[in-house]
Amino acid sequence: MVTPLLWALAAIVVVALLFVLELRRELKAAYTPTTGERIDVSLRPNLALLIIDMQEDFTTVGGRYGWDEAYLKARIEAIDIMAAKAKKADIPVIAIRHVYRAPLIRLMIRLFGEGRGIPGSRGLGLMRLPVEPDFEVLKARSDSFSSPELEGYLAAKQIGTLLLTGLDGSYCVQATANGALNRGYRVEIVEDALLSRDQADWGRQVAALKGRGAVLI
Repeated sequence: MVTPLLWALAAIVVVALLFVLELRRELKAAYTPTTGERIDVSLRPNLALLIIDMQEDFTTVGGRYGWDEAYLKARIEAIDIMAAKAKKADIPVIAIRHVYRAPLIRLMIRLFGEGRGIPGSRGLGLMRLPVEPDFEVLKARSDSFSSPELEGYLAAKQIGTLLLTGLDGSYCVQATANGALNRGYRVEIVEDALLSRDQADWGRQVAALKGRGAVLI
């Protein structure tokens, strides 16, 4: 005989399983690089600097989710130098901001990630840059190309080469790099202006990106 307690336990197991499956689906969608129409780089002679996810939520010092202060400072200085040089050379500076929107990912970040990067957080804004960005993109997935306005801007400015800076190398930077490569862009990653928590994993990502034609500078 099946007791009410067993029915309740079975229901809990089913709900938990559905939760896990849906969370896995959201994570896969969030972290998988996008694909799109390939460009003709011969018709795209210009380049742009992308500054990825350098937001207050993701650039704190110390604590469980913070960075080593010296490491963070050095990377921010390198990004600032790149931004100033780009502006002086009339190279567009594109600032990318991330906001987690998938419901279960938001829930997990609220519970275990101190609420960083979810709607309503006070740290969603960009860190102060030495120049005003020429364009800003808001994304909800790792790959910046998941926001269609990025492709529209790049097309309007005849941009075929992307200089990538920001964080995190193993996640949003590599996903954006792969999204760009999937579309035929030239990709150059500015190593000194990039942050990555897992250096071993970033090394593996670099090897894969180089195999696809990306360049580290």
